[in-house]
Amino acid sequence: MKILVLAPFTQEEKETLITRFPQHQFNFTRKITQEMVDETEMIIGNPSKKININRSNLKALQLASAGSDTYVKDGILHSNTKLANASGNYGKAIAEHTIGMILALNKNFKIYFKHMQDHLWQEETGGKEIYHSTVIIVGLGDLGYELAKRLKAFNCKIIGLKRHVTNSIPGVDELYSIDKLDEVLPRGDFVILCLPQSKETINMFNYQRLMRLKKDAMLVNVGRGSAINTNDLKTVLKAGHLYGVALDVINPEPYPSDDELWDYDNVLITPHVSGGFEWPSVHEFFLNLVIRNIDHLDKNEPLENEVDFKTGYRKKVIYHDQ
Repeated sequence: MKILVLAPFTQEEKETLITRFPQHQFNFTRKITQEMVDETEMIIGNPSKKININRSNLKALQLASAGSDTYVKDGILHSNTKLANASGNYGKAIAEHTIGMILALNKNFKIYFKHMQDHLWQEETGGKEIYHSTVIIVGLGDLGYELAKRLKAFNCKIIGLKRHVTNSIPGVDELYSIDKLDEVLPRGDFVILCLPQSKETINMFNYQRLMRLKKDAMLVNVGRGSAINTNDLKTVLKAGHLYGVALDVINPEPYPSDDELWDYDNVLITPHVSGGFEWPSVHEFFLNLVIRNIDHLDKNEPLENEVDFKTGYRKKVIYHDQ
Protein backbone atom coordinates (compact mmCIF):
# COMPACT_ATOMS: atom_id res chain seq x y z
CA MET A 1 0.00 0.00 0.00
CA LYS A 2 1.26 3.47 -0.88
CA ILE A 3 0.96 5.84 2.08
CA LEU A 4 1.39 9.59 1.74
CA VAL A 5 2.49 11.17 5.04
CA LEU A 6 2.00 14.92 5.50
CA ALA A 7 2.13 14.95 9.31
CA PRO A 8 5.32 16.36 10.93
CA PHE A 9 6.84 13.13 12.20
CA THR A 10 10.40 13.15 13.51
CA GLN A 11 13.06 11.13 11.72
CA GLU A 12 12.90 8.52 14.47
CA GLU A 13 9.12 8.25 14.07
CA LYS A 14 9.45 7.89 10.30
CA GLU A 15 11.91 5.06 10.78
CA THR A 16 9.51 3.41 13.26
CA LEU A 17 6.77 3.37 10.63
CA ILE A 18 9.05 2.05 7.91
CA THR A 19 10.34 -0.71 10.18
CA ARG A 20 6.89 -1.58 11.49
CA PHE A 21 5.37 -1.84 7.98
CA PRO A 22 8.04 -3.04 5.54
CA GLN A 23 5.32 -4.18 3.15
CA HIS A 24 4.09 -0.61 2.61
CA GLN A 25 5.64 2.27 0.69
CA PHE A 26 5.81 5.55 2.60
CA ASN A 27 6.20 8.97 1.01
CA PHE A 28 7.03 11.60 3.66
CA THR A 29 6.49 15.12 2.34
CA ARG A 30 5.14 18.53 3.34
CA LYS A 31 4.37 19.54 -0.26
CA ILE A 32 1.50 17.55 -1.69
CA THR A 33 0.70 17.37 -5.41
CA GLN A 34 -2.31 16.04 -7.29
CA GLU A 35 -0.15 13.34 -8.82
CA MET A 36 0.79 12.07 -5.34
CA VAL A 37 -2.87 11.85 -4.31
CA ASP A 38 -3.82 10.04 -7.51
CA GLU A 39 -1.27 7.32 -6.73
CA THR A 40 -1.80 6.86 -2.99
CA GLU A 41 -4.08 4.62 -0.98
CA MET A 42 -3.79 6.31 2.41
CA ILE A 43 -3.05 9.88 3.47
CA ILE A 44 -1.79 10.72 6.95
CA GLY A 45 -2.25 14.41 7.70
CA ASN A 46 -4.46 17.20 6.43
CA PRO A 47 -4.30 17.78 2.67
CA SER A 48 -4.85 21.27 1.29
CA LYS A 49 -8.28 22.31 0.07
CA LYS A 50 -6.63 23.09 -3.27
CA ILE A 51 -5.99 19.37 -3.86
CA ASN A 52 -8.73 17.07 -5.13
CA ILE A 53 -8.89 14.12 -2.73
CA ASN A 54 -12.14 12.72 -4.14
CA ARG A 55 -10.37 9.70 -5.59
CA SER A 56 -11.50 6.07 -5.65
CA ASN A 57 -7.93 4.87 -5.08
CA LEU A 58 -7.84 6.59 -1.66
CA LYS A 59 -8.86 4.03 0.96
CA ALA A 60 -8.40 6.18 4.04
CA LEU A 61 -7.58 9.67 5.25
CA GLN A 62 -6.11 9.83 8.76
CA LEU A 63 -6.28 13.45 9.87
CA ALA A 64 -3.75 15.02 12.21
CA SER A 65 -6.50 17.23 13.63
CA ALA A 66 -9.36 16.51 16.00
CA GLY A 67 -11.70 18.55 13.84
CA SER A 68 -12.97 17.00 10.62
CA ASP A 69 -15.72 19.39 9.54
CA THR A 70 -13.86 20.43 6.37
CA TYR A 71 -13.60 16.84 5.13
CA VAL A 72 -17.13 15.57 5.78
CA LYS A 73 -18.72 17.94 3.29
CA ASP A 74 -20.36 16.39 0.23
CA GLY A 75 -17.94 15.72 -2.60
CA ILE A 76 -14.71 16.25 -0.68
CA LEU A 77 -13.97 12.52 -0.30
CA HIS A 78 -14.96 9.52 -2.40
CA SER A 79 -17.71 7.35 -0.94
CA ASN A 80 -15.21 4.49 -0.57
CA THR A 81 -12.76 6.54 1.52
CA LYS A 82 -12.70 6.08 5.29
CA LEU A 83 -12.06 9.17 7.39
CA ALA A 84 -10.50 9.17 10.86
CA ASN A 85 -9.66 12.16 13.02
CA ALA A 86 -7.00 12.63 15.71
CA SER A 87 -9.30 13.02 18.71
CA GLY A 88 -7.33 12.09 21.80
CA ASN A 89 -4.17 13.52 20.29
CA TYR A 90 -4.18 16.87 22.01
CA GLY A 91 -6.10 16.33 25.24
CA LYS A 92 -3.15 16.23 27.61
CA ALA A 93 -1.41 19.30 26.17
CA ILE A 94 -4.58 21.38 25.91
CA ALA A 95 -5.65 20.42 29.44
CA GLU A 96 -2.37 21.79 30.83
CA HIS A 97 -2.75 25.01 28.84
CA THR A 98 -6.36 25.38 30.00
CA ILE A 99 -5.49 25.07 33.67
CA GLY A 100 -2.60 27.48 33.14
CA MET A 101 -4.93 30.14 31.72
CA ILE A 102 -7.40 29.64 34.55
CA LEU A 103 -4.69 30.02 37.19
CA ALA A 104 -3.25 33.08 35.43
CA LEU A 105 -6.57 34.92 35.69
CA ASN A 106 -7.46 33.51 39.12
CA LYS A 107 -4.22 34.66 40.71
CA ASN A 108 -3.85 37.98 38.88
CA PHE A 109 -0.72 36.82 37.04
CA LYS A 110 -1.63 38.98 34.04
CA ILE A 111 -1.44 42.08 36.26
CA TYR A 112 1.70 40.89 38.05
CA PHE A 113 3.48 40.38 34.72
CA LYS A 114 2.86 44.08 34.03
CA HIS A 115 4.13 44.96 37.52
CA MET A 116 7.32 43.00 36.82
CA GLN A 117 7.93 45.00 33.66
CA ASP A 118 7.57 48.18 35.74
CA HIS A 119 9.68 46.75 38.63
CA LEU A 120 6.69 47.38 40.86
CA TRP A 121 6.20 45.59 44.21
CA GLN A 122 2.45 45.93 44.61
CA GLU A 123 -0.16 43.54 45.92
CA GLU A 124 -3.40 42.98 44.01
CA THR A 125 -6.49 42.15 46.04
CA GLY A 126 -9.17 39.76 44.91
CA GLY A 127 -8.94 36.59 42.92
CA LYS A 128 -10.59 33.24 42.57
CA GLU A 129 -9.88 29.67 43.67
CA ILE A 130 -10.41 26.50 41.69
CA TYR A 131 -10.56 24.55 44.96
CA HIS A 132 -14.05 23.22 45.74
CA SER A 133 -15.48 24.94 42.66
CA THR A 134 -18.17 23.63 40.35
CA VAL A 135 -16.76 23.20 36.86
CA ILE A 136 -19.01 22.69 33.85
CA ILE A 137 -17.31 21.08 30.86
CA VAL A 138 -19.31 21.52 27.65
CA GLY A 139 -18.19 18.87 25.19
CA LEU A 140 -16.95 15.75 26.91
CA GLY A 141 -14.73 14.13 24.34
CA ASP A 142 -11.10 13.32 25.02
CA LEU A 143 -10.16 16.89 25.95
CA GLY A 144 -13.06 17.27 28.36
CA TYR A 145 -12.16 13.92 29.90
CA GLU A 146 -8.50 14.90 30.37
CA LEU A 147 -9.59 18.16 31.99
CA ALA A 148 -12.04 16.42 34.31
CA LYS A 149 -9.31 14.08 35.58
CA ARG A 150 -6.94 16.93 36.35
CA LEU A 151 -9.50 19.24 37.90
CA LYS A 152 -10.55 16.54 40.35
CA ALA A 153 -7.14 17.12 41.98
CA PHE A 154 -8.48 20.55 42.99
CA ASN A 155 -11.47 18.88 44.68
CA CYS A 156 -13.83 20.29 42.08
CA LYS A 157 -17.33 19.11 41.34
CA ILE A 158 -17.34 18.25 37.63
CA ILE A 159 -20.50 18.55 35.56
CA GLY A 160 -20.20 17.30 31.99
CA LEU A 161 -22.42 17.86 28.97
CA LYS A 162 -22.25 15.85 25.77
CA ARG A 163 -24.44 14.99 22.81
CA HIS A 164 -25.54 11.62 24.08
CA VAL A 165 -25.41 10.41 27.67
CA THR A 166 -24.44 6.74 27.93
CA ASN A 167 -22.22 5.31 30.63
CA SER A 168 -20.76 7.29 33.50
CA ILE A 169 -17.32 8.80 32.91
CA PRO A 170 -14.56 8.58 35.54
CA GLY A 171 -13.98 11.91 37.24
CA VAL A 172 -17.34 13.36 36.19
CA ASP A 173 -19.83 13.81 39.05
CA GLU A 174 -22.87 14.67 36.95
CA LEU A 175 -23.44 13.98 33.26
CA TYR A 176 -26.15 15.54 31.09
CA SER A 177 -27.09 15.72 27.43
CA ILE A 178 -26.43 19.02 25.70
CA ASP A 179 -30.15 19.90 25.67
CA LYS A 180 -29.83 20.52 29.44
CA LEU A 181 -27.25 23.27 28.88
CA ASP A 182 -29.41 26.26 29.82
CA GLU A 183 -30.60 24.46 32.94
CA VAL A 184 -27.09 23.59 34.11
CA LEU A 185 -25.12 26.76 33.20
CA PRO A 186 -26.12 28.91 36.21
CA ARG A 187 -24.45 26.38 38.53
CA GLY A 188 -20.93 26.76 37.18
CA ASP A 189 -18.09 28.69 38.81
CA PHE A 190 -16.06 27.80 35.73
CA VAL A 191 -17.50 26.94 32.32
CA ILE A 192 -15.06 25.33 29.89
CA LEU A 193 -15.98 24.85 26.23
CA CYS A 194 -14.37 21.87 24.48
CA LEU A 195 -16.69 21.78 21.49
CA PRO A 196 -15.91 20.83 17.90
CA GLN A 197 -17.43 22.97 15.18
CA SER A 198 -20.80 21.92 13.81
CA LYS A 199 -24.05 23.59 12.78
CA GLU A 200 -25.28 23.15 16.35
CA THR A 201 -22.25 24.71 18.04
CA ILE A 202 -21.80 27.89 15.96
CA ASN A 203 -22.78 30.89 18.14
CA MET A 204 -24.04 28.49 20.81
CA PHE A 205 -22.90 31.03 23.40
CA ASN A 206 -24.73 34.18 22.35
CA TYR A 207 -25.78 37.08 24.60
CA GLN A 208 -28.74 35.28 26.15
CA ARG A 209 -26.75 32.17 26.99
CA LEU A 210 -23.74 34.09 28.27
CA MET A 211 -26.01 35.95 30.65
CA ARG A 212 -27.14 32.63 32.11
CA LEU A 213 -23.67 32.15 33.59
CA LYS A 214 -23.04 33.35 37.14
CA LYS A 215 -22.00 36.98 37.33
CA ASP A 216 -18.64 35.91 38.78
CA ALA A 217 -18.14 32.82 36.61
CA MET A 218 -15.09 32.31 34.43
CA LEU A 219 -15.60 31.27 30.82
CA VAL A 220 -12.89 29.31 29.00
CA ASN A 221 -12.87 28.27 25.34
CA VAL A 222 -10.36 25.73 24.04
CA GLY A 223 -12.59 24.05 21.44
CA ARG A 224 -13.59 26.18 18.47
CA GLY A 225 -13.83 29.97 18.44
CA SER A 226 -17.15 29.88 16.59
CA ALA A 227 -18.90 28.55 19.73
CA ILE A 228 -18.90 32.06 21.24
CA ASN A 229 -20.37 35.12 19.56
CA THR A 230 -17.48 37.52 20.10
CA ASN A 231 -19.53 40.73 19.82
CA ASP A 232 -22.04 39.40 22.35
CA LEU A 233 -19.17 38.45 24.65
CA LYS A 234 -17.86 42.03 24.60
CA THR A 235 -21.34 43.35 25.39
CA VAL A 236 -21.62 40.99 28.35
CA LEU A 237 -18.18 41.96 29.68
CA LYS A 238 -18.92 45.66 29.35
CA ALA A 239 -22.00 45.08 31.49
CA GLY A 240 -19.73 43.76 34.26
CA HIS A 241 -20.89 40.17 33.83
CA LEU A 242 -18.32 37.33 34.27
CA TYR A 243 -15.23 37.25 36.45
CA GLY A 244 -13.01 36.58 33.47
CA VAL A 245 -12.63 34.96 30.08
CA ALA A 246 -9.76 32.78 28.80
CA LEU A 247 -9.66 32.11 25.07
CA ASP A 248 -7.21 29.96 23.17
CA VAL A 249 -9.65 30.00 20.24
CA ILE A 250 -11.70 32.96 19.08
CA ASN A 251 -13.76 34.11 16.12
CA PRO A 252 -12.21 35.33 13.87
CA GLU A 253 -8.69 33.91 13.75
CA PRO A 254 -6.24 35.53 13.59
CA TYR A 255 -7.92 38.07 15.84
CA PRO A 256 -7.64 41.72 14.70
CA SER A 257 -4.75 43.47 16.44
CA ASP A 258 -6.72 46.71 16.87
CA ASP A 259 -9.72 45.14 18.63
CA GLU A 260 -10.54 46.38 22.12
CA LEU A 261 -10.89 42.87 23.58
CA TRP A 262 -7.09 42.59 23.82
CA ASP A 263 -7.11 45.37 26.41
CA TYR A 264 -9.68 43.93 28.83
CA ASP A 265 -7.98 43.28 32.18
CA ASN A 266 -10.08 40.16 32.82
CA VAL A 267 -9.53 38.59 29.39
CA LEU A 268 -6.62 36.32 28.46
CA ILE A 269 -6.12 35.45 24.78
CA THR A 270 -3.61 32.98 23.38
CA PRO A 271 -3.32 32.40 19.59
CA HIS A 272 -4.69 28.84 19.25
CA VAL A 273 -1.48 27.29 20.58
CA SER A 274 -2.65 24.94 23.34
CA GLY A 275 -2.26 21.84 21.17
CA GLY A 276 0.33 21.11 18.53
CA PHE A 277 3.10 18.82 17.41
CA GLU A 278 5.73 20.58 19.52
CA TRP A 279 4.47 18.59 22.52
CA PRO A 280 5.89 15.09 23.11
CA SER A 281 2.49 13.77 24.29
CA VAL A 282 1.03 14.67 20.89
CA HIS A 283 3.77 12.89 18.96
CA GLU A 284 3.47 9.79 21.13
CA PHE A 285 -0.30 9.51 20.77
CA PHE A 286 -0.46 10.26 17.05
CA LEU A 287 2.26 7.80 16.08
CA ASN A 288 0.51 4.99 17.96
CA LEU A 289 -2.87 5.97 16.49
CA VAL A 290 -1.41 5.84 12.97
CA ILE A 291 0.15 2.43 13.62
CA ARG A 292 -3.14 1.05 14.91
CA ASN A 293 -5.11 2.43 11.99
CA ILE A 294 -2.72 1.10 9.35
CA ASP A 295 -3.16 -2.29 11.02
CA HIS A 296 -6.94 -1.86 10.93
CA LEU A 297 -6.86 -0.88 7.27
CA ASP A 298 -4.70 -3.90 6.41
CA LYS A 299 -7.25 -6.16 8.10
CA ASN A 300 -10.23 -4.34 6.54
CA GLU A 301 -11.45 -3.37 10.03
CA PRO A 302 -13.17 -0.15 11.15
CA LEU A 303 -10.68 2.57 11.98
CA GLU A 304 -10.16 4.02 15.42
CA ASN A 305 -11.64 7.53 15.53
CA GLU A 306 -13.52 6.80 12.31
CA VAL A 307 -15.82 9.72 11.50
CA ASP A 308 -19.52 9.49 10.73
CA PHE A 309 -20.03 11.65 7.62
CA LYS A 310 -23.62 12.47 8.62
CA THR A 311 -22.81 13.88 12.06
CA GLY A 312 -19.16 14.87 11.66
CA TYR A 313 -18.36 13.15 14.96
CA ARG A 314 -16.52 9.94 15.77
CA LYS A 315 -18.66 6.85 15.49
CA LYS A 316 -17.48 5.75 18.92
CA VAL A 317 -15.81 7.84 21.60
CA ILE A 318 -12.82 6.22 23.27
CA TYR A 319 -11.57 7.75 26.51
CA HIS A 320 -7.81 7.21 26.62
CA ASP A 321 -6.25 6.75 30.04
CA GLN A 322 -2.59 6.45 29.20
